[in-house]
Amino acid sequence: MPTADLGDVKIYYESRGDGAAVLLCPPSWWPSDTWNVGVVPFLSRQYRTIIFDCRGTGYSSMPDHGYTIEQFAKDCAGLLEHLQISRCHAVGFALGGQIAQALAIERPALVATLTIAAAGAGVKATDGGPRVIRNTDEEEIRAHGFEQFIRGHIENTHMAFNPKFFDEHHDAVKALSDALWKRQTSPEQHRYHYEARRTWDTLASAPKVKVPTLILCGAGDDVNRGGSTPVGTAKKLGELVPGCELALVPEVKHMTFWDGAGALIALQDFLLRHPIEKL
Repeated sequence: MPTADLGDVKIYYESRGDGAAVLLCPPSWWPSDTWNVGVVPFLSRQYRTIIFDCRGTGYSSMPDHGYTIEQFAKDCAGLLEHLQISRCHAVGFALGGQIAQALAIERPALVATLTIAAAGAGVKATDGGPRVIRNTDEEEIRAHGFEQFIRGHIENTHMAFNPKFFDEHHDAVKALSDALWKRQTSPEQHRYHYEARRTWDTLASAPKVKVPTLILCGAGDDVNRGGSTPVGTAKKLGELVPGCELALVPEVKHMTFWDGAGALIALQDFLLRHPIEKL
């Protein structure tokens, strides 16, 4: 089982394909298996894809305390150094977008390009005011059970998938749901990861990004979470990240890279236009 020993934790990872490295940062409580549903098969035809389990998920170490976005980003840097990768394309989905953003800010020499997909605004609402966050996850877990709670993030059309795609691609939806559930850890670890989203200000950090950046989001990703929607955050990031590109994918909701192929095609186009030059 491939792991990177970073001292205080061991991080599980998988590498597939050849070419320039693409580091795929997951939402903090998503096991890396989720990237193997569609995304890695698509990207690894041209790139070396690196996926990993954040601390507290999957096969990685399970510390008994909370986490921060900056800590996740440091783990990414440690993983890249373990793999002797000096430059990569950093791609993050949802909270993984915040992790990739933090990595690009703290270690810009490691990051050739940054892609922030469907990220939240972080500690503040899109308008800059305080974000109203009420954690109802524990209530839902008690009411419905942990497995149904986890799978419910995928198996819906009000937030996750466009109804047409959902109706026509039940196998793809089930594959993602299975990958999300298969190596889940515990409600306690889920809580640590949920609380990590309160440790990063996506919008305030945006002007600090100095690498070529793609802001990517489904045009229909508009579920309000405490005064912030992913598409609203994406539009705001499009104004704040210097020189970035903004791509809002039509007929796509929150499952950006899985709700059809539009986001993967947009990402591929961006990466091809920003090759990593060999040293």
